[in-house]
Amino acid sequence: MKNNLHVIYRISDKGHPKPKLSNGGKGDCLLNAVNEFGAENFHVIADNCTAETISVLKSTGLSLEITANGNAGTCRHIFNEVINRYAPEDNLYLLEDDYLHLPGSRTALLEGLEIADYVTLYDHPDMYHPDGRGPNPFVHDDLPKCSIFLTAHSHWRSTVSTTMTFAAKAKTLIEDRDVWNHFCAGKIPSDFLGFITLTGQDDLNEAKRIAKKGFAPVAEVIVKNFLSERKKRLLISPIPSMSTHTDALNNMAYIAPLIDWSKV
Repeated sequence: MKNNLHVIYRISDKGHPKPKLSNGGKGDCLLNAVNEFGAENFHVIADNCTAETISVLKSTGLSLEITANGNAGTCRHIFNEVINRYAPEDNLYLLEDDYLHLPGSRTALLEGLEIADYVTLYDHPDMYHPDGRGPNPFVHDDLPKCSIFLTAHSHWRSTVSTTMTFAAKAKTLIEDRDVWNHFCAGKIPSDFLGFITLTGQDDLNEAKRIAKKGFAPVAEVIVKNFLSERKKRLLISPIPSMSTHTDALNNMAYIAPLIDWSKV
């Protein structure tokens, strides 16, 4: 297994303040990421950050790039410029500033990239609402089919989508650049629509059901996928999770299940 992994870490002082885990502040998440993935090959993109934040980042000695592109604009910058700095087979982890990781995350990520096009370490809670009341329209009483994989240290499931924190080879991101630019055209990335495009969700019965529930953009993507010949990508996530989003919103609705993240 190749051990080359490059972390592209984007941090910003813009955006709406949200309640976080007590150990999930920006400094906590950055320190956790460096501890788990190492300072070597760790590139920070500081977008719209204060002078104080930039001063702290400079003091870490990490590779640092200062931008003012906004949320989706920073993603476009990564897909159009940053990934061109890497070799096609390099493993890239695009990481936002509000995630915590468990020990062993680096090993798990590299194992996942041996078997899948895209890897997330976040077992998203939106996959566990069979009553259909969750935010993911694909999850209802007839749960979406998935495949289960085993690597040396983890079980994985195929999944339809994840957030904008994920890993892939540089060549994969270059090949899929048109999709990412399309779904990062606004102020906020449409990660869900991007991933259901890439994973090729094309069940017309699902499109009809989802449209009736009021998710017209999702249904439109499914129909386009049905008519498309684009190669379907495999996205996998570990079970149980190896990372979590630190937003403590809606009664901890975004915290990955089964882990006591306060101890990380």
